[in-house]
Amino acid sequence: MTIKIIYQWSYIVIATIISTITLFYYAKELPELISNDKLSKEIVMCTGQLIWQGGIIMLCIKRKIHTYLCHMITVSLLGSLVLISLLFLYQIALISLEIKVLLFLIVVSLMIIEHARRVKKLKLPSYLTATWVLYRLAWLPILLF
Repeated sequence: MTIKIIYQWSYIVIATIISTITLFYYAKELPELISNDKLSKEIVMCTGQLIWQGGIIMLCIKRKIHTYLCHMITVSLLGSLVLISLLFLYQIALISLEIKVLLFLIVVSLMIIEHARRVKKLKLPSYLTATWVLYRLAWLPILLF
């Protein structure tokens, strides 16, 4: 294994941990919607995303797996950094549930746009963005109930 691949996988693991913890704490801000959230559920969701998208790359494209996964987790990490700043805001200001959900949806929308931009830049098929979104949508019923 080359040093570059070791660094890439280390980055993927660290960014996944940060994203997992951030999503867990953000869900705690939405108890009316996500009343039964557990850290284990977030761990499975975030690592499952890597396995899901990595599997699609391996089956359909068979190239750029490490590079794509680094870009994909970077998008998640960027979204997490925005969510962390929102979590700090929620500690000092009273924000309604509706606004918290709206802000989350804005962050998700920006993440989708950034994911699509990176996929295009890597010259990978655009359906990778669709499968990325579909995976998260498949988790909605699990998260909400």
